[in-house]
Amino acid sequence: MKEKMLNRFKFSNELKEKLVMLVVYQNRPPKELSVQYGLPNAHILINWVNIYKKKLEKGAITLAPMQPKKKKDTPALKQRIKQLEKSLEKANVMIYGLNAMIDFAEKELKVPVRKKHGTKQ
Repeated sequence: MKEKMLNRFKFSNELKEKLVMLVVYQNRPPKELSVQYGLPNAHILINWVNIYKKKLEKGAITLAPMQPKKKKDTPALKQRIKQLEKSLEKANVMIYGLNAMIDFAEKELKVPVRKKHGTKQ
């Protein structure tokens, strides 16, 4: 009985990814999508989106590849450029933060982190 209840809330990774992309990149409302795709409630989708955003912040995920049909569509290409610019900006902020942490560790904590040029291996 318990297994039956759990099985009805299992969703494929493809569906999860599709819905997350619709929310994150096309600004579709989670409540609307949860009704449209038969999710029990919108909180499940919101949770998937939050997990995806955390992975994005850590740099574990890059942007989804562009669909071949949209590669010839000028407005879609302009939107993709904006997405890539935003992604690049986030990556640069992350790099800056990581470099600042390394600098702090080397200066204040006196922990050598970076490899010095010209050292023998």
